[in-house]
Amino acid sequence: MKKLIVGLSALSIATGTVLNVVSCNIGEFSTRKYLESLNDFNWESEQVDDGDGFNWKYNEYNDGTKYLDLKEVDSAQGPVDKIFDYDKYSTSYKGANFIKKQATTGSPVIKSYRPNGNMWSDYGLSSKSRKYLHINSIQEWNNGKDMDLDYNIASTDLRGRNYVAKNSVNGQQKETFFNMFHDPSNSSSSIVGTKNPFGGNLTNLSYIHEMYTWPAITNKGWLTTSFADYTDYMHKNGVPVLGLWYMSGWEDLTRESLRKLLEKNSNGEFKIVDILIDQCLKYNFDGWMINNEANGSQGDGYVIKNSEINEIMKEFSKRADELEPKIGKKLHIVHYTNDGSLTYDPINNTPNSKKTIEAAKYASEMQLDFTYDNNVSNYDKYLENIWKGDNSKRKTIYSLLNESTNIPGVGNYDVRNLIFEKKQSENAFDFSSTANNSFSIFGSGGANEYAKDFKNWFNRKQKETGNYVDKYKVLLMQQEVSNLYSNYQFFGTNGYLDNSARGYDKLISQNQQNISAIYQSDPRLSYKDFDKRNDWNESVQENFMLKENGQKTKSYGIGNSFWEKTVVADSVLSNDYSTLDKNVANEIENDPTIETYFSTGSGIQYLNRDQNKNIINNQIYPWTNSRMADVAPTYQWDFWSEKQNDSTVEIETADGKKNVSKITPYGQLTGYYDYYDAYQKGNSLAIGMGYDFDKEGTVKPGIWKNNSYYWNIMGTNLQKNSYTASFYVKSTLEDSNEKSSNEKISEIAKNTKITAFTSKLSEQEVDARPEVLKTNVEYQKDGWYKISSDLSELNNIGKEERIAKIGVQINPGQDDSDAEKQFIFNVGGFTLEKNQVGKFDLPIKDAISKIQNDYIVKRKNKNNINIRFSWNDQNKSLVDYYHIYYSTDKDSWYRVGQTSQNKYYVREIDESDNQKIYIGVQPRYKNGKMGKISFVEFDTKYNYEK
Repeated sequence: MKKLIVGLSALSIATGTVLNVVSCNIGEFSTRKYLESLNDFNWESEQVDDGDGFNWKYNEYNDGTKYLDLKEVDSAQGPVDKIFDYDKYSTSYKGANFIKKQATTGSPVIKSYRPNGNMWSDYGLSSKSRKYLHINSIQEWNNGKDMDLDYNIASTDLRGRNYVAKNSVNGQQKETFFNMFHDPSNSSSSIVGTKNPFGGNLTNLSYIHEMYTWPAITNKGWLTTSFADYTDYMHKNGVPVLGLWYMSGWEDLTRESLRKLLEKNSNGEFKIVDILIDQCLKYNFDGWMINNEANGSQGDGYVIKNSEINEIMKEFSKRADELEPKIGKKLHIVHYTNDGSLTYDPINNTPNSKKTIEAAKYASEMQLDFTYDNNVSNYDKYLENIWKGDNSKRKTIYSLLNESTNIPGVGNYDVRNLIFEKKQSENAFDFSSTANNSFSIFGSGGANEYAKDFKNWFNRKQKETGNYVDKYKVLLMQQEVSNLYSNYQFFGTNGYLDNSARGYDKLISQNQQNISAIYQSDPRLSYKDFDKRNDWNESVQENFMLKENGQKTKSYGIGNSFWEKTVVADSVLSNDYSTLDKNVANEIENDPTIETYFSTGSGIQYLNRDQNKNIINNQIYPWTNSRMADVAPTYQWDFWSEKQNDSTVEIETADGKKNVSKITPYGQLTGYYDYYDAYQKGNSLAIGMGYDFDKEGTVKPGIWKNNSYYWNIMGTNLQKNSYTASFYVKSTLEDSNEKSSNEKISEIAKNTKITAFTSKLSEQEVDARPEVLKTNVEYQKDGWYKISSDLSELNNIGKEERIAKIGVQINPGQDDSDAEKQFIFNVGGFTLEKNQVGKFDLPIKDAISKIQNDYIVKRKNKNNINIRFSWNDQNKSLVDYYHIYYSTDKDSWYRVGQTSQNKYYVREIDESDNQKIYIGVQPRYKNGKMGKISFVEFDTKYNYEK
């Protein structure tokens, strides 16, 4: 994939950490002189320089909070130094940029390894006897000295899931899968969160089988574990995440640089196999993708033999099989190689790529090379020759679309071209046979680059007009553009799934169109300076301009071909189960209870509520932390009007006929993420017309008719009905945390009902309207209502007829007039609880007993304190997450972070005049209660010894 990596010059000098002194000391033998010469790190630098792209100080948006519930606990003082001292402390391997970053900030960074580790010269040592000695080899990765290791552990185990009990459209199938390459924005230090509200997180996760970690490679190692924060987000949604083993002979890879990777033990087995397995277990991710371009274009043996890679995969798969009963999941190893192909010469029955065929014998899945001819290949010979005709192996073969060079085709290219064979007699998909193969998108340059294009355009326009908005709001709008791009990907450009959806049969080259034309011509995004003209070039006119019926010419999303999965299931399947499998599906009993506030893991505020439902701390607070992200809605798109009107179009789905909103010049009445009005955390879901960038990314109020609307939000697979489902809902005129000034609008939320869709698995429904349940309503605060329904009201629920979808019925008005209402309808959270007699919560007594300073890096300038710290909490298993607070006087406290771990890192805070700081930790328990802030005093006077 060499051609995909933007900005990859030769990999920078590797760098690492450790502290063993060896040999004689001729020349500089301490790292201190070099590290003290480094300039302060610039957190506003972009990802190539490993910054977060945006920075704000703790007191920039508020004056601190007083009168908090505080409790002082024991403290332990740690080192306070000008730099992170690699002579004494270790954080394992690092690239050159990471050394400069960590040495001057003390920041934990992601884990990425080169097999041989660093050389001492990477840290500034000039001793002739030592500077070329290697340290931090991958074989030492877990030697007990790495202070970054625990920060890189995902806190959330992979949650089980099942297919939703009813498909959405007829074209969805369960034979093959969809995988995604993704590089979250700001990933270098995201394990402790960033201050940039553009997180670049994906939002439509129910269609994804596995996620491949794809970091920007510059300054990192060749084996990069899955980012812990992103793994937490994926695991909550049931999506396995794979680390990346990247070997590129196109760059500076040599056999010598892989020496430690190729070492064998006394039994002749590769030592790296145990390391790969153990890292999956320690860091809590789900396998590896090998990007094997080690030999560049030189064939086998130039750097590493393909037979060596195959032997490693063979040994890995054997250990993974042995572990599966113990850990409850199968660790995968996916193989990619340049020019990879599983086809055979039809004349002499020989493989077109012998190296790929050999690798396929040992890999869990085969990721093939990019598809350029718009057709799937025939794998019958491969299946016959290698797997004795086992058709289920089709699910392990992945075609590949390079979306980053096909952005204008997103949402209108028909991905079935890369999943199904076509009939030879006509240019039509052959649905009479099984899906030909699985499918992947390389999207690392897709959503992020699309959103970045908007940010750059918007910033240029601000300079032209002189009308500036706060930078954090521009970054928020960038996230909203990225969210809309995700909708294109999964639902198509029309914004919904449809039985008759069709896309283009050709790939659209990015070079043919201006990307900015896509977002500027979409009415779901409003901005006075967008160019909405109708004289775009012919290709733009054809693909993106609205037709008279309020639809795009072509619209096709990934969701049209792949059946949704859900974690809201009381029985789960192996994630790898396919209907092509010979064995009958083995469903395992599961706890489906859930609490989600639909957080995307970023925002410009972070809300909690006290026992009286009042907002706690609603100040401006730009953030991204994927550890705080929630279970996503299964359906953002599945919203429709009971009656047809001039703003709707009738479509056919597997549920029946639905009147979905057209795309009008004002936008489209459908689901969006709302970052200005949240019930908890940083966002809610909202039905509106889109985003208004003249109003800094607020949701545009929807235009509603006087009839009922339905929104299927959560896909489920429930064989029992002994649960209570609840939503938090709100209706308001304007996008804000406040209650609507119009009481009639506010009461629309009060009149909302919970709905459920049940279906026998084999039946095609005609009436798409779900069953409306008896709904209990409780007022919360700020215009929010909690609505709840007992699902035991549903009859005949069992294995053959399951609860498939849970949602809401919205009732703007039921009179016969043509009057319209304008308002935003928000859904701030969803819970599913078991029905229990006499249910009550036992009181929890806070049990944080000690907070320890693990390391302080103190610089010269203002905001000069950077601190790692950890704490003991006997109640950690009862905690959802922790808020982190900071003060210089124990009076005014600033919230500076959140984490699900019992350790954290805070940067760029002030010390008091007498060189003290106060750090507080507040638990938010799983039962929704907030604990006290346990705090300590730390001395920030230097205490290091040279």
